[in-house]
Amino acid sequence: MKITIKNIVKEFESYGAEERRKQEKIFRAVDDVSFTVEEGELVTLLGPSGCGKTTLLRMIAGFEDPTSGDILFGSVRVNDTPPNLRGATMVFQSYAIFPHLSVRENVAFGLRLQKLPPPEIDARIAKVTALVELSGLDDRRPSQLSGGQQQRVALARALIMEPQLLLFDEPLSNLDAKLREQMRIDIRKLQQRLGITSIYVTHDQTEAMSISDNVIVMNAGRLEQMGPPAELYSRPVNRFVASFIGKANFLPDPESGHTIMVRPEAVKLALSGEQTDGFWGRVTRSTYLGGILEYEVETKDAALLVHEQNSFERPPFAVGDAVSIKLLPSGLVKMD
Repeated sequence: MKITIKNIVKEFESYGAEERRKQEKIFRAVDDVSFTVEEGELVTLLGPSGCGKTTLLRMIAGFEDPTSGDILFGSVRVNDTPPNLRGATMVFQSYAIFPHLSVRENVAFGLRLQKLPPPEIDARIAKVTALVELSGLDDRRPSQLSGGQQQRVALARALIMEPQLLLFDEPLSNLDAKLREQMRIDIRKLQQRLGITSIYVTHDQTEAMSISDNVIVMNAGRLEQMGPPAELYSRPVNRFVASFIGKANFLPDPESGHTIMVRPEAVKLALSGEQTDGFWGRVTRSTYLGGILEYEVETKDAALLVHEQNSFERPPFAVGDAVSIKLLPSGLVKMD
């Protein structure tokens, strides 16, 4: 199902002690946002806390009403359609599974509300639990499951409703780093296998980059940039996007008067005598990150962050080393 968001605005009235005595204060959480999610795509809403991404997701789900603008599922405007009639299901950050019910009872909950025949419920439970790798755990309670298994129960409960749209509200934020990485791979594989249109909210740029067809970067309620992960990383439209998607260096460009953005991996270093062109600096920090060596290099104009692959063929640069610096032309992006 194709999803179209047209000029969506969401305003909240907020009152403090002063405002109550004077006048109401309007807070615009989502500010004139428009985009399209094509059928079968996974699009991520990415941004810092308070940027409006979860509010926008809740409006798409039907849990919040837009102040203005339109939400279309296919060609149908759904602004006034109740959540349970939109054909969308949400996977929550808190899992929202019932602690007193078994895996089977949690997964079947929505189908029982629809009063489907028991044989059909049984068949769909077997299918979806196998799909999310929960087979054999039907009788366990949530307290007997790991965090990853609990999240799979929440995912199974969403999928069993056979939705046209899947919505994810920071579903992995309660998991440890290694499990989070595995679960995002599993969610992406499952989404691609089923071909369900999906919208995913996160503040984790690595998560967004690794699972998305397109990423929407939001800031202060507004859409800053939308595009494939590689495009946002290599050609950000402004300084905010450049800083939020990965790490970036900003240098003055004396020729154009604009700022130049360069990613840390597009900065190449060499010791004195190994490279005669470029400009000079001195290493002020060296950090070992496994496959990556991260350096901070002071120059006359700025401090540069540099990433180099750990090749194991030569020792790392040391703090205090004088180095020659080259910027790869293909890695330079002009900022307004």
